[in-house]
Amino acid sequence: MWKVLVEGVNVTLANFLKSLLEQNGVEVLVRTSKLFDPVIFGQGGLLDLLVPEDKIEEARSLIEEAQKHGEEDTTL
Repeated sequence: MWKVLVEGVNVTLANFLKSLLEQNGVEVLVRTSKLFDPVIFGQGGLLDLLVPEDKIEEARSLIEEAQKHGEEDTTL
């Protein structure tokens, strides 16, 4: 079963997080968010990232580590 890890992020952040997680062996599913946001021309709307339920804690830890090391503005 898939669980929502991150909800309502922009395309750039979604792509960064997806790459970070996949490089560390965590599968990621990206879907259009149900949160309302006007579509920004050329960038699309907001996205949600989902991970397998048994990987949710690992994924959260990876994101926290990235924030600590300043790899990207991963403020959620």
